Amino acid sequence: MKSLSLSVLAALSLGVATQAMADDAVVNDATQSVDKAGFWIGAGMGMGIVDSNDLSNLNGAGTGEAFSSKLEAGYDFNKNVGLYTSYDYMHDLGNADLHLGTLGVKGNYYFTQDLSVFGKLGATYIFAEGEIDDSFTGTAGVGLEYQLTNAVSTKIGYDYYQNLELSQGQDTDLHQVYWGMTYKFGQPATPMIVTQEVEVVKEVPVEVTTMTRSNFVLPYQTGQVDVNDYGRYNLNEVAQTLQANPELTAEIIGRTDSTGTAAINAKVSEARANAVSQYLIDNGVDASRLTVTSVADQNPLTDDNGKSLIERSVEVVIK
Repeated sequence: MKSLSLSVLAALSLGVATQAMADDAVVNDATQSVDKAGFWIGAGMGMGIVDSNDLSNLNGAGTGEAFSSKLEAGYDFNKNVGLYTSYDYMHDLGNADLHLGTLGVKGNYYFTQDLSVFGKLGATYIFAEGEIDDSFTGTAGVGLEYQLTNAVSTKIGYDYYQNLELSQGQDTDLHQVYWGMTYKFGQPATPMIVTQEVEVVKEVPVEVTTMTRSNFVLPYQTGQVDVNDYGRYNLNEVAQTLQANPELTAEIIGRTDSTGTAAINAKVSEARANAVSQYLIDNGVDASRLTVTSVADQNPLTDDNGKSLIERSVEVVIK
């Protein structure tokens, strides 16, 4: 039972230590300066244990284990040194009820801001009701303490009481494992960590395509109907403008000069206008936004009898 109790104590200690070290990584500067001096009180519960072999000669030897309760009080001069007193009650330990009053000194060593190991040395008077005699003995203890707030702590500990006197003139050692809570007076309120969601508005640069012109004239060589390099360069600008401005439309007008016959000129001007329209559609412009017409040489752009390079062209008007 002793081994089991000590194993439980070790496991609890490891769990508290691991959590405390993780939490301590986020301790702010304000808590580092908290003065840990002052009066404190505490309470706990645990198990008292004696070697059952030592009880074998007693009348109705009873059990070597008993539930224990603990009340404590003390004063810490600083975070490392203080005085303490305690009262422990153990029911039916070796057919006896034990009352233990202790006075001693207590020391703390802090691994982190909140986690410490403590040690105790003191003197204990044991008042027994039953098969165990009253006695005066020395006591020692160790444990781990974790500070939940500036005022409240939790701890696990082990106390050792030497030479508990049995009624048959024998001695035995008393062991106690326990868990408890303490409250220290006069400590400042623990700062509350407040998480506030802040909406950050990020300015994103938006590229705006502005229309530099609304009229494009794309010239052709005699007999040419396909879009040439100069035409593609200008039509790319037309396509970008229309895509960036959904409210705009484009009128496409095919022309020729007056060199050929009326039938040939009509066919060529239509082919030129259709080629331009298809190029814009292939580059993302909806066909419903395009109006396609061809006028051959019947509506010239110039007054030089319709035989200039500019007459062999497709005119694109954005509106």
